[in-house]
Amino acid sequence: MAVIVELSLPSENFPLGTLLTAGTGLHIEFERIVPVGEDVVPIFWVWNSGLEAFEQRVRDDTNVQQLVAIDQVEDRRLYLLNWDIPDGTFFEGLTTAEGIIRNAHGYGDEDWEFELLFPSHDHLTQFHNVSRNNGIEYTLGKMQSLSDAGATQLANVVTEKQREALVLAFQRGYFMTPRQVTLSELAAELDITQQSLSDRIRHGIEAIVEDALFGTSE
Repeated sequence: MAVIVELSLPSENFPLGTLLTAGTGLHIEFERIVPVGEDVVPIFWVWNSGLEAFEQRVRDDTNVQQLVAIDQVEDRRLYLLNWDIPDGTFFEGLTTAEGIIRNAHGYGDEDWEFELLFPSHDHLTQFHNVSRNNGIEYTLGKMQSLSDAGATQLANVVTEKQREALVLAFQRGYFMTPRQVTLSELAAELDITQQSLSDRIRHGIEAIVEDALFGTSE
């Protein structure tokens, strides 16, 4: 079963982070990162002053193949970076264990915070062993299965009654075409009025769509 872990990593053990933030006041926040073979192609936001000097410094690094600014929102700039993975780094363990960086952020020379996804606990163990062999030190935080994480996130978006109504509607085929059950049948099963059930389903769907599009749960 897939597992999600949180960990913090000193900047000296994360050369890509050191390249991006060392000696600066820049804030960096990565989108999802999937290392592929010898390369890693992260997409990340940078904000604060000095972006032009930042771009020049990064492009001068021998491990950087390409840095592209692809969007800007006010003082935040979105970049795509094509970067060679040096041997013996944090990314070696991540690549070997087929891990994915779901989220990462760092500031200056402070520790980096990561949320990682691994296909199983065995893959997480493999990541740990490779990192230990390479002398990569990190602090492991919260750990949970992917299914538990999804349930926790959903609980922050919809109410328990909305979730109950949506789950029942889905299980009974209310969202199928053609519908396999009527709203009145579902309402009778929950022992509530048809109007109450309609409101729960509508508000629940609105909350889920809003969270998916705009991240309101954060």
